[in-house]
Amino acid sequence: MTEDPLFLLLLLGSGLAIVCAVLLWKLLVLTGGIAAVQWAMVTGFADQPLIQAAVFAVPALLAAAALLYLPRAAGRSTRTHLRRSTTSFNPRRRARRNRWEATA
Repeated sequence: MTEDPLFLLLLLGSGLAIVCAVLLWKLLVLTGGIAAVQWAMVTGFADQPLIQAAVFAVPALLAAAALLYLPRAAGRSTRTHLRRSTTSFNPRRRARRNRWEATA
């Protein structure tokens, strides 16, 4: 019994489409929530510029931190972390370790 390759391709495509739709929906809900909170804070504290600056700065700093640090953390594995911690790229530290190993 052989499966139709077109059916499998359609099944895979529909699964990817559903995943993309869910991710876009989550992004839309998150940005809508941030925008609603910003709008409420700006209209509620119209005479306090420090609160307004904080309302716009906090989400921007969180987004910048996520864009800068999350991709690095996602690419880091325990194997590369262990390898990086056992080998030193600092020439002074490497020379000290080599001298210590030579005297031992």
